[in-house]
Amino acid sequence: MVWGLMLSPAFLVFFLVSSLGTVMVVMGSGLLGMWICLELSFFGFIPILNGKSVCENESAVKYFVIQSIGSGFLLISFLLISSQSMFYIMSPSMGSFISFIMIVGFFIKLGVFPMHFWFPSVMGSASWFSCFWLGVVQKIGPFWGLSGIGLSMNMMYFFFFLSCVTSLVGAIGGLAQTQIRPLLSYSSLGQTGWMGLILMNDLEIFLGYLFIYSALLGGLLLGLNMINHYSVSGGVSWSDVGGFMFWVFGGSYFLSLAGMPPFSGFSLKMVGVLILVNNYPMFLGALMLSAMISLYFYLSMFFSSLFCVGSMDYMNLSYQSMTKGFPIMVTILGIMNWLAGVPLVIFCGSMIL
Repeated sequence: MVWGLMLSPAFLVFFLVSSLGTVMVVMGSGLLGMWICLELSFFGFIPILNGKSVCENESAVKYFVIQSIGSGFLLISFLLISSQSMFYIMSPSMGSFISFIMIVGFFIKLGVFPMHFWFPSVMGSASWFSCFWLGVVQKIGPFWGLSGIGLSMNMMYFFFFLSCVTSLVGAIGGLAQTQIRPLLSYSSLGQTGWMGLILMNDLEIFLGYLFIYSALLGGLLLGLNMINHYSVSGGVSWSDVGGFMFWVFGGSYFLSLAGMPPFSGFSLKMVGVLILVNNYPMFLGALMLSAMISLYFYLSMFFSSLFCVGSMDYMNLSYQSMTKGFPIMVTILGIMNWLAGVPLVIFCGSMIL
C-alpha cells in the first residue's frame, strides 16, 4: 500500500514510465524531445491517478483533457519554431505570438493563473500519493522547460506577474476550504509562484527548494494517510495514539508550509526573500502577502488541533501502541521539520550571500 494505492506490477510499470519521462526532460535537449518526454511523464501518471472510486476516475479524465490541451499548444509552438516557418521569419510579431502560445502551454500544464481552475478539482479528488506526484513531480518538467527556452524580458515579467497572481489565488482560495486535499491544492498553487520566480533567478536554489518542499509535503501526506483524515475542521480521534502523535509532531507541517520559523519550511521563504528582494521587490511583496494569508488558515488549523490536547487520554501512550500506530518514517520527517529549520536557514543564507 502506497498512500492509498495498492502496489501492483501495473502500478510499478506506470510509475517507472512517469519517472523516466521526468528524468528525460531534465537530461534531454531539443524542443521536440522535450515534448515527447513531457508526454511520457503525463501518460505514465494517468493510470496512477485513475483509482477505484468515481471521483478518482473523474480526476483522471479532467487531467487528461487539460494536459492534452496544454500539449497541443506546446506541440504547435515547437513545430513552428523548429521548422523556422516563413511567418516566423517575416514577422517579428509572429515570433512573439509563437512564444506566447508556448508559454500558455506551459501555464496550462503547471496550473498557473488563469489556467489554474483544473488543479484544485483534480488534486481534491486524488489519492494521497497522486496528490504528492501532482504537486511535486509533475511540475518538474514544465518548470525545467520554462527555464531553458530563453524567455524574452517581456515574457519573463509576464510570467512573474502571473506567478504572483497564482500565489494570491492559492492563498485566498484556501480560506474557503473545508477539506484537506483541496486546501493542499491551493497551497501548492501558492508554492508555484515562489518556485517560478526562484527558478528564473537561480536554478540550484530552485532544486533545493523543490527537494525541501517535497520532503515536507511527503511527510504531511504520509501522516494524513496514516490517520485517514480528510476534513479541516473534523475532529481527530485524540484517544488514538497515531492521531495525537501526528498533530503534535506532524501538524507543524502546516506552519512549515506557510513559512513560519523555526520550522524547516521557513528556509524556503527566507531563500526566496534573499534572492528576490534586490531585483524584484514588488513581486516579492505580492508573494509575502500570499504567504501571510496562508499563514492565517494554517495557524487556525494548528491551534484548533492543539486545543484538543487536554482531552487526550495519556494512559494510551504506551510504547507498544506508539510503535504500532506511528510509522518510523513519519517520526523522522516530523522531527526533521522541527529541528532542521535553523541549520537550513544558515546553510541557504551562506550559499546566497
